[in-house]
Amino acid sequence: MSMADASILVGMGAPARAEAAQRARLEGMFRAHHELVWRTLRRLGLSPEAAADATQQAFLIATERLSDIRAGSERAFLFGTALRLARTSYRAGKRLQLEDDMDARVDSGARAEELVDQRRAIALADRVLAEMEPSLLTVFVLHELEGLSTPEIAEIIGKPLGTAASRLRRAREAFRASAARLEQRVRTESAR
Repeated sequence: MSMADASILVGMGAPARAEAAQRARLEGMFRAHHELVWRTLRRLGLSPEAAADATQQAFLIATERLSDIRAGSERAFLFGTALRLARTSYRAGKRLQLEDDMDARVDSGARAEELVDQRRAIALADRVLAEMEPSLLTVFVLHELEGLSTPEIAEIIGKPLGTAASRLRRAREAFRASAARLEQRVRTESAR
């Protein structure tokens, strides 16, 4: 907070200061977590538009419940909310296929072969992720792709730490097995 912001807050009454602090907290949450929440929803299978809508809805829910969110738990609250919204969408049959270029970042210095390889790798990863059980996919995406710790994941999914760790282990095994099957299929098809 800048000195100018602090001097403005001093001149305000207590309710106005509380409202300004809540607004600043919400803006900080948005800046810190918006892209991460959207990207996670995309990786969980929502279309870009559906992920944008669910991200906006997660922040609207956070706005309504801001006083209930413990300081330091903002990311866990947003991810937990986003995951519930994704599950609701999944259950409603609105789960969409991931697009080939979802995570493709064009590097102006990259060679054409590198771009083709990158797109192929993304497509294969998407196929493997699409085969995973939703509860395993969630912990896999949060840990392996978004870098959350197992305790953070346990808090987000509302399960004990041991359950989250077990799901992560099973998710890694499922990913490896599915990737191996897919690799074998590709080898068999290219040998023909």
